[in-house]
Amino acid sequence: MAVIPTRDFSEGKYLVFGTAAGMVKKTEFKAYDTPIKVDGIIAIKVRKGDELVKVRLTSGQDDIIMVSKSGHAARFNEKLARPMGRGTSGVKGMNVSARGNRVLELEVARDEDELFVVTENGYGKRTAIKEYPVKGRGTKGVLTIKMTAKKGGLAGALIVRERQELIFISQNGMVQRTSVTGISRMGRATQGVRVMNLKAGDRVSAVALVVESSSAAAAAESDNGDEGAGELAEGEQGAAEVAVAMAEDALEAEAAGEAAGRGATATKPKRRTAAKDKPEPKSSSASAARRKPPAKKKSVPRKK
Repeated sequence: MAVIPTRDFSEGKYLVFGTAAGMVKKTEFKAYDTPIKVDGIIAIKVRKGDELVKVRLTSGQDDIIMVSKSGHAARFNEKLARPMGRGTSGVKGMNVSARGNRVLELEVARDEDELFVVTENGYGKRTAIKEYPVKGRGTKGVLTIKMTAKKGGLAGALIVRERQELIFISQNGMVQRTSVTGISRMGRATQGVRVMNLKAGDRVSAVALVVESSSAAAAAESDNGDEGAGELAEGEQGAAEVAVAMAEDALEAEAAGEAAGRGATATKPKRRTAAKDKPEPKSSSASAARRKPPAKKKSVPRKK
């Protein structure tokens, strides 16, 4: 029912479990930092007839919201649920004792987020989390959507934000993708609008968030970074201007140094040949001897 990624069990302080029967259990995340057996370890003790719905990481100071099939939502602070060991079943988090009622969703509630709900017949809406009051643990909750026979029972609920997209899946295998921004934002006790077109006899089975690719997430972060850069405080702008000026001065100094180096190279005298490399001077007497024709030998008359 849940996959919690971790490196060293420091991403959160607690794991909060929610069951279909309205039970909630909080256990320290570090309690699961133990060697895993072949058949796993006990994470929560589920009572007979109950089942696990959702698991979320919390900080120890968060609010928890539980949504039931009857269209109610109960919000309470997690401090009302004391920490327990791994092999426990927890305490009552939401009252779902009405016949056919059950918990559909458990989420961490933050005022800046929105709660999206969708009915079995394809009607949904999103409502600001801050419209849900914080009450005690174990209550029935407040209305999150006005139920009618035309809309059907509640089929799913999710915490959503702007720019996200949703996937709706019907019982007959139909799939539809919708942007969160295209869904109306309404109050708690409203009926919602049609968000999925269904054929006769078909119903909404599940709803899930579309996971963005790494490239899209990087592009979104880049956009956010550009917007934030344009909203620098005056002090940050001044620091940026000083840094730019220093960089320009450094570039000018470097350019001046290169120019000076080029001038020195242009006026540098040519390398003189060492004395030992020079050819030996020719003596004048040797030159004169070579230029002077050889003397003719005198002929001596032969004696008869």
